[in-house]
This record gives sequence, structure tokens and C-alpha cells, in this order.
Amino acid sequence: MQEKKNGRSNSMALALGNAIPLSNLKPCPKLSCCCMKKLFFTHSVPISRIPTTPKRTPTTVVRATSSFGSRLEDTIKKTVAENPVVLYSKTWCSYSSEVKILFKKLGVDPLVFELDEMGPQGPQLHKVLERITGQHTVPNVFIGN
Repeated sequence: MQEKKNGRSNSMALALGNAIPLSNLKPCPKLSCCCMKKLFFTHSVPISRIPTTPKRTPTTVVRATSSFGSRLEDTIKKTVAENPVVLYSKTWCSYSSEVKILFKKLGVDPLVFELDEMGPQGPQLHKVLERITGQHTVPNVFIGN
């Protein structure tokens, strides 16, 4: 199933869980925008830095997990490629809230995935994002493929 909204495909949103439009989010005035500039520019990773081959491991159990992780990695790459701005976030994270506020002020409508609202797939996706970006915190912001 694939829906088009604003010229963007939402098929990955359905595969990963419920993505929500930024316009439905409420601002959280906990951090200043100067903190956001540092966070935003130090935590963004260009898609060109994402590894194209999955890591190999010797045990069968880990291979199965790695295979699942590779599928999630492919899904993330496809989502990022099909959408101009993608944000992986957690609802309780003040840094994520500030990025959402910044995007709203700039008139940017990112595709938002709230990892803490995705059930068991949220932590799995978070681990794959950590492997891709090298950071273990949210927000994970991808801009322009």
C-alpha cells in the first residue's frame, strides 16, 4: 500500500510504523534555538556516509539479527531517499522537540518517526540508526537524501 501526500511517498511510513505530520506536534519551549543549531548540525549525517554493505558476523543467531537489521537499514535508506527531510525522534526527548519546533518555524514538514511509539520495532530501528549514523541518541535528522 502506497499513499502520496505532498508529492512524497508514505509507503515506508506504513512499513515502519505511524509517521506523524509535523503540524500535529505541539511546541516544547525547554531549549533555545542556539542549542538546536549545535545539535542540528552535529547530529545530521549525509546519506553518502551510510554503509552500503551489512556487517558480517560468525554466529547463526547474530546473522539472523543482522539480516533483519539489514532489511531495516534498507528501509531507512529508501525512506530517506524518497523524502526530503526525515526525522527519527522520541516524544519525550527535548532535543527532538526543539528540532520539530525549528522545522515548524522554518516551514519544513519532515516525515517524523516517533521511535518510542513504534512498539518493539522502535528499539530495533534505533539500533540500526545507531549503526548507520554512529550516534546512540535522537534526534536523527536526514536532509536531502
